[in-house]
Amino acid sequence: GRTLQHAPHPWTRPAADTGAMTHRQQSDQRGQSLVEFAIALPVIVLLMLSLFDFGRAVIFYSELTNASRTGARVAIVNQSDDSSCLGGDATFKCAAADVTAGMAIAAGDIPDLVVGGSDCALPSSCTATVTVDYSFEPITPIVSSFFGTVTLSSSTTMPLERTHSSP
Repeated sequence: GRTLQHAPHPWTRPAADTGAMTHRQQSDQRGQSLVEFAIALPVIVLLMLSLFDFGRAVIFYSELTNASRTGARVAIVNQSDDSSCLGGDATFKCAAADVTAGMAIAAGDIPDLVVGGSDCALPSSCTATVTVDYSFEPITPIVSSFFGTVTLSSSTTMPLERTHSSP
């Protein structure tokens, strides 16, 4: 019998070249991987730090929103701009400052109440707007060099329930 021999496919290597990689090829490949990692690492670290500071900004903005809402709920029954927080009658500034305790916003730092409407003899025709501002600074130096200080602000407007001003 005759055996049939197939011609090698033009795209395949001959059997002699299919051995393991030489030591030099492995060393070159490891060096290339190290260079690629060294290039990608700063980008990955910057992205992670940016996400960290973005998360902090979102949390602070959420806290500001809660503070302005809490301040507005007090302002619809007590429109006093007092920021001493010593009296028994809570003012909107004190209520908003209490919510932002983690951000260290003082009652005196909250702007005065804006009462809107034409005739406040009928309280429901007027509104109280409370605004709370905060200067957010990223913790990471690289991110802060790109963005600097960012002013976060939240306002809440609600209709007055009664017109009252504590002494």
